[in-house]
Amino acid sequence: MPALIRISLLVLLVTVSLDVYPQFSLHKKNQFDSNGKKHGYWVETSRLNPEKLTFKGWYNHGNETKMCTYYNDGVKCSKFKYLNDSMMRIKRYDPDGNLEYKGSALLLKKNDELRFCWHGEFVFYDSHRKIIRKADYIRGEEQYLE
Repeated sequence: MPALIRISLLVLLVTVSLDVYPQFSLHKKNQFDSNGKKHGYWVETSRLNPEKLTFKGWYNHGNETKMCTYYNDGVKCSKFKYLNDSMMRIKRYDPDGNLEYKGSALLLKKNDELRFCWHGEFVFYDSHRKIIRKADYIRGEEQYLE
């Protein structure tokens, strides 16, 4: 399952890296700090289809913070709620917008590289939002209780 998460994040990062066009909001958006890093509220859309969202969320001097939502072809696919510098809550959605799973992750920073690994209880759902499985993870490793 962690490989699926890595692939999903790679796809999301490639999608978000497309040039974007601003949209109307009450917040000043898509601002940069004095070092050229993203700061404040950001709304990003696809360069090929500016009406399709790819990202909506907050940055603090180049790092995601608060709440961030990623979209695939305009449909919400994942949501991250940053609790602090080392923990976040994750929700992943299927292409129809149904919740697939939710849980917590540790943010691991080394130099300029940022990674995360599942940490804590994860709950997995079917397309009718019925719980199909629960699992505990410690630093990305599923814990099997005997």
